[in-house]
Amino acid sequence: MSIENFSHWCSKLQQFIQAKRWRSLMVLVGDEHWTAQHIQATLTLFLSTQARAESTQNQGLIYGEVANLGHYPQLMPVNGKNYAQCLGTEQKLIVFNAQTASKSNDFDVDAFAALSGTVVAGGVFLLIISPSQVQQLGDGETKDYFLQRFWRQLVSENCYLIRQEHTLLPALPLDYQAAESLALDVSNETLANAKQFVSFPYGCVTAEQVLAVEAMLKVLSGHRDRPLVLTADRGRGKSSALALAACQMLNKATQSLTIIITASSKAALKVFFKQVEQHLPSAAINANCIEHAQGRIVFYPLDVLLKQRPQASIVMVDEAAALPVYLLQPLLGYYHRLIFATTIHGYEGAGRGFTIKFRQVLQRVMPQWRTMHIKEAIRWASKDPLEQFVFSSCLLNAKLPKYDQTVIAKNNFAMTVNKEQKLQQAGFSVELVSAVQLLKNEMFLQQVFAVLVTAHYQTSPSDVKLLLNNPAISLLVLKRQDDILGVALLMREGHVDEHLVATIRENQRRLRDQFLPQSLLTHCGIKESFNYRYQRVMRIAIHPQFQGLGLGAYFLTTIEKTITAQGIDYIGASFAANATLLKFWQQADFNIARVGFNKDKASGEHSCLVIKALNGKAAKLQQGITEQFYQQFDYWLSDEFKYLPVKLVWQILNANAAIKVIALSNNTEQSVNDFVSAQRQFSSCVYGLHQWLLKHCTEDFDSEILPLLARILQKHSIEQVCQQFGFTGKKALNQHLISYIAKYQKQNTEHQTH
Repeated sequence: MSIENFSHWCSKLQQFIQAKRWRSLMVLVGDEHWTAQHIQATLTLFLSTQARAESTQNQGLIYGEVANLGHYPQLMPVNGKNYAQCLGTEQKLIVFNAQTASKSNDFDVDAFAALSGTVVAGGVFLLIISPSQVQQLGDGETKDYFLQRFWRQLVSENCYLIRQEHTLLPALPLDYQAAESLALDVSNETLANAKQFVSFPYGCVTAEQVLAVEAMLKVLSGHRDRPLVLTADRGRGKSSALALAACQMLNKATQSLTIIITASSKAALKVFFKQVEQHLPSAAINANCIEHAQGRIVFYPLDVLLKQRPQASIVMVDEAAALPVYLLQPLLGYYHRLIFATTIHGYEGAGRGFTIKFRQVLQRVMPQWRTMHIKEAIRWASKDPLEQFVFSSCLLNAKLPKYDQTVIAKNNFAMTVNKEQKLQQAGFSVELVSAVQLLKNEMFLQQVFAVLVTAHYQTSPSDVKLLLNNPAISLLVLKRQDDILGVALLMREGHVDEHLVATIRENQRRLRDQFLPQSLLTHCGIKESFNYRYQRVMRIAIHPQFQGLGLGAYFLTTIEKTITAQGIDYIGASFAANATLLKFWQQADFNIARVGFNKDKASGEHSCLVIKALNGKAAKLQQGITEQFYQQFDYWLSDEFKYLPVKLVWQILNANAAIKVIALSNNTEQSVNDFVSAQRQFSSCVYGLHQWLLKHCTEDFDSEILPLLARILQKHSIEQVCQQFGFTGKKALNQHLISYIAKYQKQNTEHQTH
């Protein structure tokens, strides 16, 4: 196969995909010299003459080093650390080396999936795979099951595989001739701007985008408490529609508007602000605020928005799936006009958890909410081959299995006595599944992954790779006959070489896949943590149709029995802490070992590490870990955890078994009595109130306790507590404290009398 024949073939391919408004995935397998020749031929064809001549104009990206390629100024180099900065850009060509410079077999699938979304219609994604990789895959020598599956799909699906050892080039699709005739007299520039000849209002480029903008305008002008949920796959112009709607709101406003926009970070709003800047040329743009004659658009980080609750005409949330549902829910109580926009596929967020869980919240809180989904792509046409391959290879199209609701209704196990026995009789079982089993059964793999996605607000293509490749991973599936009802992902940790432990102790390095013992050592000071064996529950998910039946608890109990028989010392987990999630683990007798001081950037929550000893030796150490945590947590409440959610504070303190059995001193009892009887002021009695409240938190929950936690334990000011809980002032707050304590003092007295 000569380079001239390849160039001629590329020219025909280019005409075809331009006419179709598709993108192409081309895979090159050959030695370095051959690969460089074919890349250069592709660059010459797909990048314009002007771009090749102007060193300042980038029209493509190159990921990873490619030998003998030479210097192409129109290709901007990117790597695993900075590729995310290119999201939202438009590229005609991407060269992606599947072998990174650092690790020959470390295929960065997250970067592959993310960067594919930047290629515009008529563009090409060049994937470089070495002959040695292909030989290993063909011979079955490699244990890289992810790459085996990936290669299998490359061979069988609609992409163009070009190998140095083959003399024939891949055949073009059957409808190539028809598409080619449409492209004969159309230049690259005309094709790229073809949609501009169709005039849409508001600056939109598709009819669906127009409908989305109009739906958002109705949120502002229509009835209150009818939020809109706007969803779309990648490349559909969802963020642009959000920006265009905001511009229209300001242009049409008869009175001053304040539009608040929030997201997981301001960087995620790059497209939004770019569109606003383009369509509001007269506006003054500052760091987080765009000032306009009819109002302003202000960016607030979500945690700041929830804390300050500024006045707003309307609140927009972009990439809502990248945020945990419990952080989105309070917005429904603070604001009456809301738009939640999100990508439901791809690297931006899991989407499935948001779609299922948040819709349940909306149905309960604001049942007249509306939804809209944008299907039509803007950067490329429907049935785009590159998008279809990425969705398939990265399981972004994994569909959650649906089950008969009548069967579910008949098997309500939530209130069943002897639940475990009943579940086994009903055909429920837990099965350990190997990576080889997943590789051999594509449908089973897709169903497993689809259930896993529902448990987490962020899922990336690398999770597929982790599932198939990491030998320390164990996958357990909860099944009812052939139905997949639950999935758990466990990581084996501990028992590391002492030399490596020493480097961790001296802060010289951190080990991957050793989260539990490493955290216990570096944060909790447990010097012997690596002497034990752990199974960390990375994720545990129950199919949404079966949630609320107690299956999660049954699944976790069964997992414990399985790993205890294997000689494991501890089972543990780390998760973004909220009261509801922590309650699940506490009810399964897990104990808190640590709460992180800083909020996670993705979830906006503090992390929580819980462990459960599975034998006597481990139980003795765990008791010490738990006691140490609670001794310090009391102090941290007025410092590092001063603004920890109050309900979470109670949930943590409720499990403090040690203080439950300790009797209060006479001085403490006297201080509490003096405060309740108004004989002494709050500040004079606060130490005694503090001790009383810590012990009282081990009793059943009463929502009226929350102001006491904020005022007494977290040391919030009177003004802060009054604002947070709606008290009119100091007198009303003080009366609430007295009334609450007096009520429980009376109950305790009556209980002791009887």
